[in-house]
Amino acid sequence: MNRDWLEKDFYAILGVSKDANNEEIKKAYKKLARENHPDLNPGDTEAEKRFKEISEASAILSDEGKRQEYDQVRAMGASGFSGFSGSQGFNVDIGDIFGDIFGFGGSGRRKGQTYQTNLTISFTDAASGIETNVPLRKEVVCEECRGNGSEDGKAFHTCNICNGSGQTASNQGFFSFAQPCSACKGQGNVIDKECKACRAQGSVIKNETIKVKVPAGVDNGTVIRLRGYGGPGDAGAPDGDLLVQVGVEPHKFFKRNGSDLILEVPLLFSEAALGATIKIPTLDKTVNLKIPQGTPSGKSFKVKGEGISPQGRRSGDLYVRVAIKPPSKLSRTGKKKLEEFRDEGYEGAPEEYRGYLYE
Repeated sequence: MNRDWLEKDFYAILGVSKDANNEEIKKAYKKLARENHPDLNPGDTEAEKRFKEISEASAILSDEGKRQEYDQVRAMGASGFSGFSGSQGFNVDIGDIFGDIFGFGGSGRRKGQTYQTNLTISFTDAASGIETNVPLRKEVVCEECRGNGSEDGKAFHTCNICNGSGQTASNQGFFSFAQPCSACKGQGNVIDKECKACRAQGSVIKNETIKVKVPAGVDNGTVIRLRGYGGPGDAGAPDGDLLVQVGVEPHKFFKRNGSDLILEVPLLFSEAALGATIKIPTLDKTVNLKIPQGTPSGKSFKVKGEGISPQGRRSGDLYVRVAIKPPSKLSRTGKKKLEEFRDEGYEGAPEEYRGYLYE
């Protein structure tokens, strides 16, 4: 489990109360992240450090499950239920206790931070699937020191306070708190000479390009998880994940309803009245659609199987809705013929009905 949950007050880091809702947490994170983002504060290591803390706080408090675990861990830590010591000689590591409860290892090694990024693709790419690249600014293990923060990865010695365990016991009467060693900050080693590349952080910020495979049929707002592409984990712990939120651009003609597509097609009055066969587009070809005689404006026709084909699921259908579009200009001959058609079409209709329509 995350040992530093006992030391870090994520609510204070974001400047929100413990009963803050998700919207308040999100708003606070956006404001602080904008102020401390490394791109806006080049060379400012303190801003970079604050940005990492803010991101970690947001990742925990924005996740309902993790937030509940964090609150429980903090509450149990505050109550002193970390271990026992005394004449019996018991000294139970709080990491082991919480590890059994919440499913984290007793080693206290943290999984890497989860990153989030956005990807916008076209409507047709979302329908057919696409493999593309996503630029990402992420934290990676420093190659110069191999992650331990010392020059050449060798300028360090075992902490003589905790003897390399990374933990010390704080005795308070009958109780004993197992906590991260303050001398080595829980690392078990003390750096003699700092790595110049990462300033003893063990990691650096690097621009990378991540290849993302977007499956066919994704919809706007779909989140793709890439395991192991997030921040680096502690030694022996897995790297974090990358969450890619997909945004889909609207199509010029098609609208989407789940796996079905909706297309509005203009129809000439003569085509609707007399019937016709018209060509309509699908996502990848054109097909013929038969319009029966006397088709009213707004009627829909289903073209089976020509909708979205999500990966591993049944294809949707294409619904074509016709809209009769009268000509904006008429020749004298055309107008006369329509007037004749009108009179012929309503011959025998009640006089008051005709007057209502054509007064």
